[in-house]
Amino acid sequence: MSLEPAVKTDPLAESHQRFIEAVKAGDIAKFVSFYTDTAVVMPPNDPSLFGKKELEEWHQEYFADFRVETLAEIERDVEVFDGWAVERWAYMVAIQPLKGGDRIRDDGRFLNLWKLEDGVWLIAQSMFNSM
Repeated sequence: MSLEPAVKTDPLAESHQRFIEAVKAGDIAKFVSFYTDTAVVMPPNDPSLFGKKELEEWHQEYFADFRVETLAEIERDVEVFDGWAVERWAYMVAIQPLKGGDRIRDDGRFLNLWKLEDGVWLIAQSMFNSM
């Protein structure tokens, strides 16, 4: 009998890294591609966003004013259940206002509900906020 702990697989690891890269690049099309067509996103200090169109519009406005210079994962946990996955992760972000002003540093967290659709993991629901 082995006393080694079971290896916890993370089917979202690659998508999670590509998600971070898309945010840092300000690549809205790539960023939105990680979401289901009917995704619900709850950003801080704003109404909920419903579907890819609203998500794209919100990020177009955001990236017109800010550039993400750093986005570092602090901690992360994933639990997988029959075609669904819950991802909780904390981050540190450094944001540069494009119209002048001091760089902004924020510590925050995401809670994402991923859904397996046709063999691809996509975010169905997401909430993020500052700590």
